[in-house]
Parts: sequence; structure tokens; C-alpha cells
Amino acid sequence: MSVTQGFRLGPSESKLLFGLEAKAVDLFTVGDARRILGGPRSAAVDVLHQLRRKGRVAHVRKGAYLLVPARAGIEGSWAESIFRVIDGIVDPPYYVGFWTALNYWGMSPQIPRTVHVVHLRRRRPFEYQGQRVRYVRLRPDLLFGWSDEPLPRGSFRISDPEKTVLDGLLLPRHCGGVGEVARAIRTSAEEIRWTRMESYVRRMHVDAVRRRLGFVLEMTGLAPSLRKRLARDFSGFRWLDPSGASSRYGYSMEWGLILNVDPVEIRSWRSA
Repeated sequence: MSVTQGFRLGPSESKLLFGLEAKAVDLFTVGDARRILGGPRSAAVDVLHQLRRKGRVAHVRKGAYLLVPARAGIEGSWAESIFRVIDGIVDPPYYVGFWTALNYWGMSPQIPRTVHVVHLRRRRPFEYQGQRVRYVRLRPDLLFGWSDEPLPRGSFRISDPEKTVLDGLLLPRHCGGVGEVARAIRTSAEEIRWTRMESYVRRMHVDAVRRRLGFVLEMTGLAPSLRKRLARDFSGFRWLDPSGASSRYGYSMEWGLILNVDPVEIRSWRSA
């Protein structure tokens, strides 16, 4: 009998854990557990129930489990687990994005309560170890610009910094608003690949994103050459932040925007 995380493990429990570790497997099914243990399915289910109770495996979805490594400590959780779970249960193409990605890349100090997963289809949100996961549906032509990031086992997809910014300008409500996106741009101005940013803007071909990016760059004094190339004769007006209040601080005639966010808030990141 072995001891882990303060709990004693029976022979079958130890056999399953060692078998999974030997195969370098962390996401597995009841069938996988049965093949390692031998015997009937009911016995494998019982072992999994005991390991869940002891914090060594976590139930991800019907019939699927995640191995919690001993290094996770007595709480039986670890930082990368939610990304591993997402990669294991979400069919590609997908990527983790919006406020989650801003925080991951160090572009925002805010730790979001919800992990946003960009996907082609609507799916029900779910929770894993107290972490809420919400799906955001985008059109197929907007699902690009991700990076495959390594995990202790496997990897996961997350929008790269440039696409994270542009997605935030597309749907500011998932990033804390345009003001938060402006702060992210200013904070990471030296790391942002502006040529890639421009390429993405053209590929997205979303008028509102072009306007909002141009305005934010004007207010923060960044990328003046890109700002000039973004300028055009816009028709009509769009909200600066469609998720914001209906208050109006004025209009940007150059960018065709209704300013429902105080420009002072955006401009405050100019010298931050």
C-alpha cells in the first residue's frame, strides 16, 4: 500500500496510477483504466471513484478523467490543468482567447474568473474545479491567429498577442471593455508585432475593429504609420465599445465612432 497526498492508496489504485504514469497518459477513459487494471468495468469505475475522492483523478466529462499529478499537492489541483482539460475535450479548431489570453501573455494583470474558448459552434459552459469555461463562437474566417503553447504534458492553443487584441476590439465584453484592451496595447507595445497586427486586421475585414484600433492607437500615440494606413473614409458611425454604457462623450469624426467610453480613460495609457 502506498501513500500520496495524505491518503493511503490500495493496490488497484496504485496499479492504475503507476500504469497511467508509465504510459505518460493524463487524459483517459474508463476503458483505458479497465485495460490497465483488468477485470470488469464496474471494478474500474469503483477504483476511479476512490481516486476522485482522494484527489488523484478529476472527472472531466462523461467517461473521461484527468490524472492529477502528486506534485499538485494536498489540494489536488494545478495551474495548467484547465488548459489541458480544454485541449482534451474541445474539438479543433479552437483557441483560448480574450481576457484569459490577455492575462496569459502578461498584457493584463487582471485574472479573469472565466476561461474563454473560441470555437465554431455554440456549446454549453461548464465548470472544472471551480473554474468556469465559456465558449465564444466566431465565424470560420475569423478563427485564426493562435499559438500552440507547451504544457508539462501535451499543449494547448491560445490566441497570439496580436489576435488577442483584435478579438478584444471585436467583442470587448469578453476582455473587460475597450479601456482594458487599450491598456493591454500600451503595456505590450514593444512586444506587439505591428506588421502581423496589420495583416490580421486586413484578414479579419471587420470595419468596426479597424476603427477601434485606429482610435486607440491615436489616443495612445502608438504605431503612427500603421494608424495612417488604417485611416479611410468611413461611412456612418459605430460604438467605440458595444458592451459599454449608452453615455456619449462625443464623436470621432476621423474614425466614425460614437465615444461611449471617456477618451481620457483611453488616453491615460499614453504614458503609462
